[in-house]
Amino acid sequence: MFQKEAMKLKWEFETDVDWQITRNIASSLSLPEPIAKILVNRGLTTPEQAKQFLYPDLSGLCDPLLLGDMNKAVDRIIQALKENQRIMIFGDYDVDGITATSLIFLTLNRLGADVSYYLPNRLIEGYGLSEEGIIEAEKRGVRLLISVDCGVTAVKEVEFANQRGIDCIITDHHEFSDSLPNAAAIVNPKQKGKIYPGGELSGVGVAFKLAQALYNRLDQSQSELEEHLDLVALGTAADIVPMTNENRLLTKFGMNQVVRTTKPGLKSLIFISGLMGKDIGTGQVVFILAPRINAVGRLGDAVKAIKLLTTKNEQLGARLARELNTENTKRKQIDETTLGESLKLIEQEVDLSRDKAIVLASARWHQGVIGIVASRLVERYHRPTVLIAIDGDEGKGSARSIPGFDMYDVLKECSHYLSKFGGHKYAAGLSINPKNIPEFREKFISVSNKMLRQEELVPRLLINAQLELDHIDDNLVDTLNLFAPFGPQNLRPVFLTRNLEIVGEPYVVGNNHLRIKVKKNDRIFDAIGFGFGDWVKPLSMKRIKIDLAYVIERNTWNGNTKLQLRIKDLEIVEI
Repeated sequence: MFQKEAMKLKWEFETDVDWQITRNIASSLSLPEPIAKILVNRGLTTPEQAKQFLYPDLSGLCDPLLLGDMNKAVDRIIQALKENQRIMIFGDYDVDGITATSLIFLTLNRLGADVSYYLPNRLIEGYGLSEEGIIEAEKRGVRLLISVDCGVTAVKEVEFANQRGIDCIITDHHEFSDSLPNAAAIVNPKQKGKIYPGGELSGVGVAFKLAQALYNRLDQSQSELEEHLDLVALGTAADIVPMTNENRLLTKFGMNQVVRTTKPGLKSLIFISGLMGKDIGTGQVVFILAPRINAVGRLGDAVKAIKLLTTKNEQLGARLARELNTENTKRKQIDETTLGESLKLIEQEVDLSRDKAIVLASARWHQGVIGIVASRLVERYHRPTVLIAIDGDEGKGSARSIPGFDMYDVLKECSHYLSKFGGHKYAAGLSINPKNIPEFREKFISVSNKMLRQEELVPRLLINAQLELDHIDDNLVDTLNLFAPFGPQNLRPVFLTRNLEIVGEPYVVGNNHLRIKVKKNDRIFDAIGFGFGDWVKPLSMKRIKIDLAYVIERNTWNGNTKLQLRIKDLEIVEI
């Protein structure tokens, strides 16, 4: 319904590197020099570092005890196991929280714990530890509550639990507030005054480290935990955290586990999503699997998603996969309606020549989809965006960022107008009294206008290396695939080839996608540009050449596989 508007990208080229270092890596590992250059630009300056990046091993995981309070958390869980105390996992309703809850539930269940889980209802309780959930824990006779993917700012809620004789272990990866909850343990890679060497873990990554520490202490086989790396890969890829350090390592091996998963529900979801027998990478997780897992949480009750990921019953797994698929179809319809209304509001209320941020609010919106729509608006306008769904005397907001803009810090500056907020520099959530929205909008835009330079509102495309078509072959693509899994701070390498001829006629396929053939030095490649259909007319002119920025991939169609270029951007350079 709504096409992606063409936005001119600013091409940036990676800095020149020491060619002696590059040649040393290239010759030591038998790599093409453009690949070695990319590795050096990613901070891998020795053959040993490059080899570890391209051929990682799970032995490269950090000791989980390097995470603050991990010993305390393990001690308290073992006490609960010995005394048969009831444990409740308090999760979050997005994919990261759902997979983290599922992983800890399966781990503790395997160790014989009396364990249950609880997810807040997005539409009633909102994000994070809630008094409603703690009251439910008290009713269940719970003595130990373990939060996953939330809780680090829940000072009042943890005190509420303490008063009821419930100890709390907080596992989270979001930013700390000024004061910490009085919990039995707080496990978070963003430790104050310390740098965790494993990097910025996802929520399910932190949950995995807790499970790893627990298994180490109890002398259990780590291979049992590796069976759940499929959950870690799903949650980490879906949460769009940096795909570096332990996130990359866990996701790389987790993707292999996704393909061969033994979980009946996940297997059924893969089948119903059309991915059975196909390669599954972070792209397939983010755009195909994660939306289906997310859908039930966005529209109401996310518990179905946990049942899907934890059940051992194949029939139940298949039924839940169908239900998630149906919910996702409904969610997409709501997305499109909300996006359409947002675009109209931008035309009416936003001065893009003056405002460097977008803040919109409506009582017509479903709070479960505003995060998705905010992301789509950021894609279209390249401005920090906050969407607020108003329900009576409360507004629930989702905020999405652009590179160089720390969303959490900016919301901190605007906190006077907010009931509560939480998140990190890439994305955040908030609650607000609708009466405060005009003042919040004014403050947020004012801070954004001061922080952002005009050039930062132009999206950038980083070109990793210039390449001739003669150098593209299966060996190059096999090597590029070793960079996977791809995500923030480890993007798929982008190449530039100049002065390409166009062979034959450009044409449009699907939903405004461009198809062309490009040629140079007698090498011809197919190229596809998603959302680039408007280029058909200018590219149909005779005697033109183009500079093409692209990634290289394999495309399988009707059983035939061949290399193709996926267009990131292009420029006409000669007429």
